[in-house]
Amino acid sequence: MTDTLSVPTLGLTTATRPRTATRASRPVHGDHDVAPAWMRATGAVLLLGGLALSSAVLAWPGDAPEAALLVPGVVAVVTGFLLVLARTGVTVTDDHVVLRFRPLPARRIDRSRIVDVRLVEADASTFGGIGLRRAHGVRALLLTPGLGVEITDDRGRVTFVRTARPEATYRALAA
Repeated sequence: MTDTLSVPTLGLTTATRPRTATRASRPVHGDHDVAPAWMRATGAVLLLGGLALSSAVLAWPGDAPEAALLVPGVVAVVTGFLLVLARTGVTVTDDHVVLRFRPLPARRIDRSRIVDVRLVEADASTFGGIGLRRAHGVRALLLTPGLGVEITDDRGRVTFVRTARPEATYRALAA
């Protein structure tokens, strides 16, 4: 058996990052849209109700009731959590447009691939509901009705995002 503790090793180096953001990564514009109050209230009720049901089933004395009662509790907790956290957002940098629909991962579009940007009025009936939607060939991030930005890339993919200040987002993309 060999002694591995006495083997000389090179000293660890620490990774260094630039102290300031580079020009390409600095946001030119950022905006978001939060879920309406009724959606957050519904999410809070579902979250608390699901937690109460799940804890009641798990704390049941003696023979536990059907384990299937945990399924609606867990579904209510997950749905409530998603409704409370729901938020859309867009960040425009010199090189990319980053679209966010929290809690899902962000989607990045190269600015060089964007061929058209326009302002569009939309509500829940336009895309068949609220949230992350796909209707009429358009991917939509919509929590509240109103004016939003529609982005078309060079592959023909169309994405609509609703933000609190769509005119400022449009100006940042059109520049």
